[in-house]
Amino acid sequence: MLIRLLQADMSIQEKILLALIMIFALTLSFSIHEFMHAATADWLGDSTPRNMGRLTLNPVAHLDPVGTLLLLVAGFGWGKPVMYNPNRLNRFRSPRIMNIMVHLAGVTGNFILALLSAVIATLIACIANGRVASGSTASIAISTVISALSYTESFSLMLLAFNLLPVPPLDGFHVLEELLPYRIRSKEGYRKFEMFSPYAIWILFIISRISDIDIIGMLIMYIQYPFMIAITSICNLIYMAFGLG
Repeated sequence: MLIRLLQADMSIQEKILLALIMIFALTLSFSIHEFMHAATADWLGDSTPRNMGRLTLNPVAHLDPVGTLLLLVAGFGWGKPVMYNPNRLNRFRSPRIMNIMVHLAGVTGNFILALLSAVIATLIACIANGRVASGSTASIAISTVISALSYTESFSLMLLAFNLLPVPPLDGFHVLEELLPYRIRSKEGYRKFEMFSPYAIWILFIISRISDIDIIGMLIMYIQYPFMIAITSICNLIYMAFGLG
């Protein structure tokens, strides 16, 4: 992303503004994702995330240096994992359901953030339509806000889709893991798979750089597609309500 931004045919001022917008969208998306993990674990009875300072929207507490850099450069990444103690979850009877709730909390937060960003951007565009002169200060300000919301929606959906990949240590894998019988999870072969399969992400990333076939990007695109359709449908209803559909 940063490489494309540097190569873009823009003025220095436009590149700086876009970089600031991207950083805002990125930090908000990561913060919401990790905060939701922490808040859900805390609500279910485990205070570990709270004690570790993760029950906050402060991005400093959630950003992983490598994951953030990869997102800016390669278009995918991750935040600092939220640690919690499954044995302390006690709100419901089923430990398995509570673990799944914790693992799905991050992507749920990302979907809600993406939806709110898209809806607010759509409402602003509808309200401003025909009321703000093109090229005016108000028009530029509105365009900047809509751009920030659009990037937030995009980053949130990317983070959602990436984390649903069934590869350790991502949330998608842990959800599937909770559905597997214990006899499978306790086998040595499974533990080796869990240990070495994260390297698959790096291998796919290297392959995509060498061959120009972005495998991870395609997987992310397919996973986020139904979520994008749902958000687009809601926004289209808003446009129709304003007579712009």
